Amino acid sequence: MGETLEALHRLQAVELQLAEIRRKRDAKARRIEYYKRQVRNAEEKFQQNRETIRERQARLDTLQLDVSSREDSINRHRQLLNRAKTNREYAAILTAMNTEKADNAKLETEILQLMDFVQNLKNEAAAIEAQKARSLEDVTRAEEALRDYDAECQQQDHGLRADREECAEKVPPSALASFTRVAEHHDGEAMVPIAKLHPKRDEYICSGCNIMVTLEVVNALQTRDELQVCKVCGRILYLESPETQRSRA
Repeated sequence: MGETLEALHRLQAVELQLAEIRRKRDAKARRIEYYKRQVRNAEEKFQQNRETIRERQARLDTLQLDVSSREDSINRHRQLLNRAKTNREYAAILTAMNTEKADNAKLETEILQLMDFVQNLKNEAAAIEAQKARSLEDVTRAEEALRDYDAECQQQDHGLRADREECAEKVPPSALASFTRVAEHHDGEAMVPIAKLHPKRDEYICSGCNIMVTLEVVNALQTRDELQVCKVCGRILYLESPETQRSRA
């Protein structure tokens, strides 16, 4: 491996450590956002619950007024029964009163059902509020975990950034620009080794995407200190030393 690729290889070792710090931090940040979504979902459910309660309570109030009005009417019919002068008049009043009683019974049944439904909604609202409180606690814990992680990694992060700058100084500008572009695209993994498929055959693949690599590229890496990139994934290719290959085997 030539000087440029060696320098890039050292740079990648640092870049991968920085990428790992970023990945862990991003995972903790995503956890915070997840719990915040849980809080927002609970708030939305609670508002929907409150609106449904208001609607059902309004219906309940209307039904109760209707029942009260019918009770008054039934009482008036009772009074009229006592003053009825003929059997026919008495029968008509009695029929009207019984009809109102039957209607009232239906309304009272609906009222009881609505009261149960409203109570269930209130119980659900209490459960939603409890869930929101738990999610808020989760947000607090997740935010504390992120702050602790940032504090824990601050010194390491600063040291790695300094190492990256030192390594980058030893890389030609054009090669550094290519490395940086690929590293950003592949989360720090700008370089991957070429893998040989069979010990006795000259068949090689990019270990990043498993696409075939031509013998021309392999020969170029063996004879020249210049960048060769995978034509599919764009990663910078390199050949591992025989010692490294044996240790992998």
